[in-house]
Amino acid sequence: MKTRSSDVQVAANRGGKRKAPEGDEHGRGKRRSVKSDEPKSSPQIDRRLAPKRTILRGIHGCVSPRCSASTHRSSFSWYEQDAWTYISRFLDGKSLVMLGATSKWFNKMVMEDDAIWRFACLRDLRVPKLYPASSSWIKIYASAFDGRSHSYLFHQQEKHIDWMRIGAFTLDSGVSLLTEKLSSPLRVPREGTIERMLESSGGCIVKDIKSGIWIADLQLVRCPVCDLSTCDGTMQTLDARHVELFLNEGYKNGTWEYNLIASHKLQKDAVAACGAIFDLKHLKSSSSGILNLKSWTGAPDDSQPKAMIAPHAVALHTRLQENEGIIVKYQTMKAGTDGDIVSIRISQQLL
Repeated sequence: MKTRSSDVQVAANRGGKRKAPEGDEHGRGKRRSVKSDEPKSSPQIDRRLAPKRTILRGIHGCVSPRCSASTHRSSFSWYEQDAWTYISRFLDGKSLVMLGATSKWFNKMVMEDDAIWRFACLRDLRVPKLYPASSSWIKIYASAFDGRSHSYLFHQQEKHIDWMRIGAFTLDSGVSLLTEKLSSPLRVPREGTIERMLESSGGCIVKDIKSGIWIADLQLVRCPVCDLSTCDGTMQTLDARHVELFLNEGYKNGTWEYNLIASHKLQKDAVAACGAIFDLKHLKSSSSGILNLKSWTGAPDDSQPKAMIAPHAVALHTRLQENEGIIVKYQTMKAGTDGDIVSIRISQQLL
């Protein structure tokens, strides 16, 4: 039988005992009755709540990167700029762009650090010497390695057939020897006009060339003489340019143009079509490897164009079938009316 709360209070007063309220049906909330006249003793501990073992460790700060409130800092950080700058030295341009796209931190580190792109540009162009540049190195890298960066992309696209990257070299003396003969020893003309130089030695001296890194390509274009769609004539061109040429507005808008400085005819059967550019200051060191034709021109029956790059020179050699001769053209482009030469072309076409 259930007892009212008032009856429980009266019973406690009458009997000198205080009875705790009953717990629920699960036994929770029960308390043992205590006699009022008993002396007070120390509180008893429920052993179910006591720890089963002793805690040996104290509290520690959170080292998780997700814990923004933590004051503990790990000795290693994933965002150590010096470490990632070193790692970036092993990445090509495409991989660097992909790394910069992963986060704002990497974008700032990779895309805004010109030293990273300067190193990548010199490494991939295989140029050991650094030259001053007026443009950012990331733009220079993009213009050199975007896969479509050749001079006929901007002008005379209708004449262009195919192209091949030869490589990069340096010109630092401001004076170069342009030649159509790769026989040893090289004859260096010293006096006279360019036409007389070509007639006497098959080469000419060109001055006021912009110093720095140069890129050389092999271009194959359609006949520049006629516009007949049925003409099968082609022209081979050794196309060299300063590494920053494509970044100049004067080149892109057509203000800077190629000028024909000389034209030379060989009215006899030509065994090969050759062209080379040498830095006159480094002629001796560069010519030794290039003039060793057997080492890089291939078998006697190989008619595919061959090219060789040296630290301060570039050369092109193509064996020809029986012919009546070739015409060789020399062209240069200046950076404005009174600027330095920023591009050189040596072209050969069968007569």
